[in-house]
Amino acid sequence: MIDATLGVLVWAWSALCVLIGVWGFRTVPLDLADAALLFAAIACLGVVLHFVYHVAFVGGCGQTPGRMALGITVIRRDGRGVGYARALVRCVGGCLSLLTLGLASVGMFISRERRGLADWLAGTRVVSA
Repeated sequence: MIDATLGVLVWAWSALCVLIGVWGFRTVPLDLADAALLFAAIACLGVVLHFVYHVAFVGGCGQTPGRMALGITVIRRDGRGVGYARALVRCVGGCLSLLTLGLASVGMFISRERRGLADWLAGTRVVSA
């Protein structure tokens, strides 16, 4: 909930700034095509901010603020820090799992290591801090 709340707040603030900027420089009302383009840009902004948030935090220190509150961290299988490349792969794996409505992470419930698709792809695991 902490990560989602922070993400939504940053995205809402950024989207508001984009909207104010677009409406501030326009002299004519938005037509349907322009409104659709603006909506797509704001949606893409949310995706980009999600990737930046998770890659920066997990790649930098292995934890997002929500994971810090829960006392868990993401590490490589050998116990070292994740790094930004693995954090990016892990985030992409999480998005793939989301696109399959969680079916790609069923391994989390049936394997001994409790690793989902994102962890399998990135070679990471989640442990208590």
